[in-house]
Order: sequence, then structure tokens, then C-alpha cells
Amino acid sequence: MQNPLLKLFNFWIQVYKSSLKTEIPESCVIVNYAEEKHLYFPRENVKHNDVTGEMYLLLLRTRGSRPNYTTFAPVPADNCIAVVPITVMGAYVTWTLEVLAFAIFVVVAAVVPYVRRKRDYWTNRGVLAAAGYRSLANTLPGVRLHDRSLSGHRNDAKAAGVAVLGLHDAGRPTALACDIRVAAAAMANDGFAEVETRGGREMSLLPSAVDAGAVTAVLPTMAVCVAELITSLEAVANRRLTMVPWTEVKKCATTVVATCVYGQPMVDSRIKAFAEQCDKSLSGAGGRPTFTDHFASYDLSSDGRASSFDFKQILQAAAADSDKIGADVADKQVRLDMFEFVSGTIEQTAALVTGALYELARDQNIQNHLREHLDSVLDEHQEQVTIDQLDRLPYLENVLKETLRKYPLAAVVRRVATKPYVVPGTGGRGTIEPDTLIVVPVHELHHDAEHFPEPEKFLPHRFPGQLSSAYMPHGSGPQSYIGKHFVELEAKLVIAMLMSRYEVHVDSAKSGTPPDPLDPKSFEGVRMTVANRSSVRESTMYASLRKFHMSNDVNAGDRKFLFF
Repeated sequence: MQNPLLKLFNFWIQVYKSSLKTEIPESCVIVNYAEEKHLYFPRENVKHNDVTGEMYLLLLRTRGSRPNYTTFAPVPADNCIAVVPITVMGAYVTWTLEVLAFAIFVVVAAVVPYVRRKRDYWTNRGVLAAAGYRSLANTLPGVRLHDRSLSGHRNDAKAAGVAVLGLHDAGRPTALACDIRVAAAAMANDGFAEVETRGGREMSLLPSAVDAGAVTAVLPTMAVCVAELITSLEAVANRRLTMVPWTEVKKCATTVVATCVYGQPMVDSRIKAFAEQCDKSLSGAGGRPTFTDHFASYDLSSDGRASSFDFKQILQAAAADSDKIGADVADKQVRLDMFEFVSGTIEQTAALVTGALYELARDQNIQNHLREHLDSVLDEHQEQVTIDQLDRLPYLENVLKETLRKYPLAAVVRRVATKPYVVPGTGGRGTIEPDTLIVVPVHELHHDAEHFPEPEKFLPHRFPGQLSSAYMPHGSGPQSYIGKHFVELEAKLVIAMLMSRYEVHVDSAKSGTPPDPLDPKSFEGVRMTVANRSSVRESTMYASLRKFHMSNDVNAGDRKFLFF
């Protein structure tokens, strides 16, 4: 029985009629071994190839339990009977393809008006909307705005001469602060606020509790932890081995948080258990820190050590003096703020010190200048550094600021508008409405030649002369207070004590990967060689004397040199 669907495809068959040069029987038969059936086709379905002499049977699509044919099958020219196995694709494939085509049509019909409406959101508010397929994709739910794409968007905005560029982040309207005036306004607390990622930030005690005085109070304990790090590197330096600064500094930063914030004693077993809990929290889902049960139920009672002084006590005192926090939520808020040190100092300190050591290892002139600066204030084997000594190290401050410029702790800051904001340069027409996200590309601002000439070079001497409102490495919110005081002080201690005792060099054999502020994990791949300063000086002196001796070999017999 002839397949009724063949009639629907007669326009296909007509195309081949003109090429039929051989007498074709009334019908041809082909054996389908898969279903053990004979399928009959009219001669219009048979085509002769004049070049090869072969005959082909045009197999068309079928429905139901019939096989699906979408190609030509060779037919023997002698009797026009093809005895070949036919692959059965099945009716389900045909049905699936048809449904898929219909679904694509429906999606396109629905998405196009949706995307157009999203793009019109910014146009209707007097703000230039970003162009390109990537910006269109970000209008869809679930398609996040990647930090690396902000550079291209900001370049487009600068070329267009606008202060704000309209974007979307997973469908949510997002304004990109391309002008320093907009960025500074967004980082302030008047009209903009933090994007809440964890509860309790609106009542945070950190702005009032974390200041220079509080950090200075825990400096002695912090210095002891850093001294442990410096001592642990002695064996590595004496053998000029390669180290991973991220790993070593992270261990030190964890010990600092355990002792200076949580009041843990410097006992190996206690510190190790605390470090395991920190690693578990910092490796949360999506790369974001998780406020685990260990920290949510941490015991805030004193362990009886009269000499202990830590941020746990400072935050408890701040909670008791606050009229905004009730006694029923005070302990919970203290635990939340203590956890900010876990999520906001351990990896940040490791990244900051790693970035500084990486740049110092690449430029020995800057490293030597810093060491001379340190030697004028610190003793080579000094284990305790005072706050007065740190204040007398302006070049160390410049090195730290330049590191924060190239590798800001918060490469991208996201804020949310709490009231309408009129975009400058739009004549009052451009408006950012409340509940709109605003993205501050800190990394791009720090690498803008307009604010920092030769931005890709590490130039500590650019500070404090080039310090401007474009410099914002600590982000915003509670963690910015921790970064400005706690992280910077700890990084100063580590760099000062390490560089006064050791030298760092790029390991040509195991160079690792350079740090990338947009990829925090990249800091873990930095490798460098550590050498003891005394051995370096001896080796350098020996090489210098040897060179001088060889250059004067004519009169070498009249001279005597002592090599040591």
C-alpha cells in the first residue's frame, strides 16, 4: 500500500523528473529488514544517475510506526529491486523534531518582545543601553553579568561620553558606573546600600568597633603570629627553595583570626581545628563563604585568660553599648560580625601579600629600595614590630597602596540604589531608580591611565601624589572597615618582617601563574624562591669580587683576594 504522505511531497519529486533518462518500471520495491515489510514506491521516486549508472530510490518521511526515511538509497539497475537494510529512526524522532521546531518558534516569539522591553527600560530613563549579544543575553533570567565583560562595556561608555551604561544582570536592571563621580556616589551610604548576601549586616557593629585603636590593641598578638610565619620559612630560605606564598600567608592569617578575633590560644591542635572549620566555610557553594553551624553557635564566654584581648570582647562591649541591638539578638550579631573576619580577612590578606611579593620578586630594584627603607627602622632579626615603627615606614605604605591598586581586594563592587539618583551629564533626564543595582568596576578604575598613568606598571612612588577618589580597593560595607584597618596592618607586618629577613625571587623553573584580581584562585598559583639575606649577600659579594679579579687578570699575580 502506497504511503499517503508521499502525495504531500510531490513537489520534491518534480524536481527530479527532469533528470530521469532511463525507462523506469511502474513501481519499485525495497525490503525493510528491520520491520520485515515491503514498501512500494511509484516510479516517480526513482532517479537515475547518468554519471555512475546507478539508480536511487527517494525515501520520504513517514509517520506512525513507519520508519523515517530522509535520504536516497541505491537501487540495482537490473531489476530496480533494492534489498538493503534500512535504519529505522522511528516516529518519535520525527515527532521530537517537530515539537522542538515549534518550541523554538514559541520561545523566539516570546523572547524577542521581552528583550526589546528590557532594553527599552534604560532608554526610557534617559540612560544609554549597552549593545551587543552579550548584553542581550544578560536580560534573560539566570544569565549573570560577568566581571570580565565590564572592561569592554566601560570602554564603550567612555567612547560614547556617558557616565552610566545601562546593563542587566540575570534580567535585573543594572547600571555600570563608568564615571568617577557616579562611582564615588555609589560607594557612599547616601542613596545607596549593600546588596544583602547575608543577614545581620544592617545592624553590624563593625563600623563602630573596628578602628585604628582596636586594631592596635591586638597588634602584639598579631605580631606573634607573623613571627611564627617568618620562623617557619627559615629552613626554606636557607636552601633557596620554592614556596607558595598564598598557602603560607593563609595559614598565618587563619592563626591571626583565631587568636585576635575568636580568642583561641596558640595551641597547635586548637588552631588546626579552627583552620579546618574556616576551610569548610570558605569553600561554600558557589564560591561564597558559608556561615556554618560552628560559627553560628560559637561559644562567646571567656576562657578565663585574664591577659587575653580580642575582637570578641570588643564586639561584645559594642553590642552592650548599642541602643539599636536588643539583648536577645546581641550574641547572634556578635557572631555574625566575628565571622566577617573569617570571610573578609583570611583569603584577602593572603592575596594582598602574595600580590606584593610577586611584584617585589619581579623588580629587584623596588625590593632593594624597600629593604633599605626597612633596615633604617627595623632590626633584621626583630620579632616584634610596634605601631610607631610601622608609622615610620612610608615607602612600605606606598608598596601596599600600589599593590591594592593593581590587585584590589574588591575588584567589582555591587550596590543597590535606595532612592532616585540623577545621572550627571544627562541634564536631569537620566535616572537610576530605587532597587536598581549599580556596579562599580574598581579594577577598571584602578587601571585607567586617566587616573593612574602607566597603570600596568608597579610604581610605588606614584603615591601619595596620585591618590584620588578613583582609589577604592576595599569595597564598601562592613568588610571595608576590616580591610582598611585589620587586613592592611597584618599585610604590613608580614611584608615588613619577611623582607627585612629574606629575599624573594621569581622561580624561572617553577614560575607558576601570575595573579589576576578578577580570579581570586589565581593567587594560589604564584610561586617564588625565598633566600636568606646573609647567604644572598655572600653570594653577591663573591660574584662581584670574582668579576673584578677576572677583569684585571693582567696584574692578577700582584694581587691577593680573600673570597668568602
